[in-house]
Amino acid sequence: MTVFAKIACGCALGLALLLPLDVGYAASKNPTIVIPPRANGSVLCDYRGCFGFGRQQWYRRPGQPIPNPPALGGGNRYDNRGIVIPPRNNYVPPKTNYRAPVDNRARHQMWCADRYRTYNPGTNLYTTLHNGFQACRSPYQ
Repeated sequence: MTVFAKIACGCALGLALLLPLDVGYAASKNPTIVIPPRANGSVLCDYRGCFGFGRQQWYRRPGQPIPNPPALGGGNRYDNRGIVIPPRNNYVPPKTNYRAPVDNRARHQMWCADRYRTYNPGTNLYTTLHNGFQACRSPYQ
């Protein structure tokens, strides 16, 4: 036998040993998924909310109250007319109108430019006749 024939014969023999005899029966049988029933009154909570199982199934979003279990009569404690639940009011702080901050630097530069003709706002200096340069001092400093 050639090498190719030996490889083909080995593959066929290996597949024959791996496959069970009732492959045809297993392929034709409908798959069944068995989910075990939940116990009455069991509750499952996760990040999506809470799920209740039993005679009556229910779902609550995260943050909502869980209803009373059937062992306590099954009634919802919020159905009692004697209980008054105030509505949730989100606190909104009062609006305050703050005055815009005053730019004293701009006011200082305007004052110095009006007062001294040779005022340089980049250096805050103006030219004098006898002393050379002098810093400008304004009431807005």
